[in-house]
Amino acid sequence: MIGNFRLANRFATVLSQNTYENVFFDRFNSVFKGFYLLVGQQQLAETVLNNECITFIKIPSTERFGSQDVTDLEFYDQDLLTSDQRKFIYMLNSVIDTGAYQTIDEY
Repeated sequence: MIGNFRLANRFATVLSQNTYENVFFDRFNSVFKGFYLLVGQQQLAETVLNNECITFIKIPSTERFGSQDVTDLEFYDQDLLTSDQRKFIYMLNSVIDTGAYQTIDEY
């Protein structure tokens, strides 16, 4: 898989039980289903600081392709990203590429 993480101030989907704030997220498609992976900005910083494996929250998507199941999304202004936030995005995309992460279902 190839990651394309974005930073959101707020994020929720049809199948979300929560509205998440200050999270990095990306949507992935497989042949039969899609899902979102997300990690909180603070949680990611602590994970990196403690040299632990990144754990993403995995939220299923309601459809195979597209993003119509997002019910609340406020992107963080890309022009305001700090160098650390840009490094986190690069790192998350690299982690996806190598598969060096784990997931937990939201439920």
